[in-house]
Amino acid sequence: MLKSRRLVLSAVALTALAMVAVYVVLTDRTQRPGNAAALAFQRLDGGPADLASFRGQAVLLTIWATWCWSCREELPALARFHRALDGRPPAVVALSVDRDGAEIVEPLLEQLKVKDLPVYLDPTGASVARLAISGLPTTILLGPDGSERARWYGVKAWDQKPMADEIAALLAVYKKTDAR
Repeated sequence: MLKSRRLVLSAVALTALAMVAVYVVLTDRTQRPGNAAALAFQRLDGGPADLASFRGQAVLLTIWATWCWSCREELPALARFHRALDGRPPAVVALSVDRDGAEIVEPLLEQLKVKDLPVYLDPTGASVARLAISGLPTTILLGPDGSERARWYGVKAWDQKPMADEIAALLAVYKKTDAR
């Protein structure tokens, strides 16, 4: 009796585990909480900006803050990656979630000698909740249709060939679709 009860419980546990595995495989992991396209933020000069203005373009969106040491380490490589793109996709958006905005962001950019990186501000931190950000830096690759194609956590060597190749492969799907 005890042995059959254990077998039943094991079968139930295995069935539940299998159901979770099927859910994970079948769930579209490109969809995250919130609508990224509706995300509004500011330019460094205080003017309004939003992700909707990038519609039709792939976007590499990095959420970062000045107090985040990993973010400080990553920003120069992200700037070099942006420079190497020379206007080719994806558009790079470095979104600071510092509450003090440009007052604290601009001196850090100067200190790091990061001059040509497209930096935006989200002093309310709305992007953290809307995009379900769990740590900084977090970088999200959005396809031209606004869907999330990939998400990376922590420092990445954006200016190194393996990262450029990974992004190119993720965006190649759109080139094939456009060719049809």
